[in-house]
Amino acid sequence: MEELTFFQFNQEACRMHKEEDGLYRRLARQFGLPDSAFWVLYALEASGKPVTQAEVCNYLSLSKQTVNSGLKQLEQEGYIQLTNGPGRRKYLGLTDQGKQLTTRTVRPVLAVEERAFLGLAEEERASLLALERKYLSLLLRASEQIFQPPQEE
Repeated sequence: MEELTFFQFNQEACRMHKEEDGLYRRLARQFGLPDSAFWVLYALEASGKPVTQAEVCNYLSLSKQTVNSGLKQLEQEGYIQLTNGPGRRKYLGLTDQGKQLTTRTVRPVLAVEERAFLGLAEEERASLLALERKYLSLLLRASEQIFQPPQEE
């Protein structure tokens, strides 16, 4: 078997990332939703309880601006509602109309994801996460030098 070069690895990893991103973009379009609205609904359905905007941003690793765009549209269309929590916190929750929408959109996507997950053997699931975690750790460690201020001579 031929050794995998960094170039080949990088090219294939980028291609797979774009393909996965494209799949979710197609799914959102299939349901007539902008990406940002789809992902907000996804986070709310997956969490199973009202969450803050910051929690949605953290869960999805998306910017506040992107999440806010989806929130505003969903709120205007009556799919989500904001409720006051302790302090200045506002919680996002699905309305009855929003629950019906997630039943038609997000739940089938979560079911597809679960079927794919179950298609992996138990040790493959653990290995996939462990390898992703290890690669990220190595990447973070190697990139530290870029973030260090240059040493003056």
